[in-house]
Amino acid sequence: MMAFDDLVAAARSAVASRQRLTPLKELREKTRSAPAARDVASVLRAPGRVVSVIAEVKRATATFADLSGVGDAAVLARFYEAGGAACVSVVTEPVRSHGRLTDLNAVREAVNVPVLANDVIVTPYQVHEARAHGADMLVLDARLEPLVLESLVERTHSLGMAAVVEAHSRREALTAVAAGARYVSVDARDPDTRAIDHSRFEQVAEVLPEAVTRMATGGVSGPHDVMSYARAGADIVVVGEAVIRSADPQQFVAELVAAGSHPALIPSAHREVL
Repeated sequence: MMAFDDLVAAARSAVASRQRLTPLKELREKTRSAPAARDVASVLRAPGRVVSVIAEVKRATATFADLSGVGDAAVLARFYEAGGAACVSVVTEPVRSHGRLTDLNAVREAVNVPVLANDVIVTPYQVHEARAHGADMLVLDARLEPLVLESLVERTHSLGMAAVVEAHSRREALTAVAAGARYVSVDARDPDTRAIDHSRFEQVAEVLPEAVTRMATGGVSGPHDVMSYARAGADIVVVGEAVIRSADPQQFVAELVAAGSHPALIPSAHREVL
């Protein structure tokens, strides 16, 4: 298991290699010529649903088991979109997750819904890289140094993308808000042991201001988890491994989407979303 500092170091090394091939100046040109980022707010908080579903394309599980045999990323993304996913997440982290920027390209070309890039982002180069490859949203990590995190959030927003800051504790959630995050993702997995604790979301999310959109990540295995997270205050639920391993990804996503719009959730919604 890699410590966060080791992940940061690995990310910097990988970025340095890519930057030798494509200098920042060239990458900025690609960013400027890329189609504008999609408006994610109107999609993720659409009328008629309490919780939106983001389905993820990735080539390794959260515990780093190999999922590289799942097939074509674009085909999987189309299944997600057809099932009603509001957004498709693409893991592009190359070291432990076997992620690829080519998967981001493929998914962006395959679907019309917003696309979220999920990597260990540590430099402005990666922010431009994500936008150049079609990302509309970008995951950042609240464990970064506060000034670095704030700078990356500002850079993400300046390029038209929405920054999603991932937190594992109340302290990290407050750090994310202080850095300017409008979307905070609470990971139910312990960052050290990778064990799932579904109660983590509610414990962390309750310190977030009303204006912040709350995203629940980790441990989503079916509709009951979507409804549970919704009752705990989630606006968005992210599903990864479970949908990839399902026999019918489109139907699996459709069932999660239906759960996120279930009438039983409306009286208990933590704030008006319709």
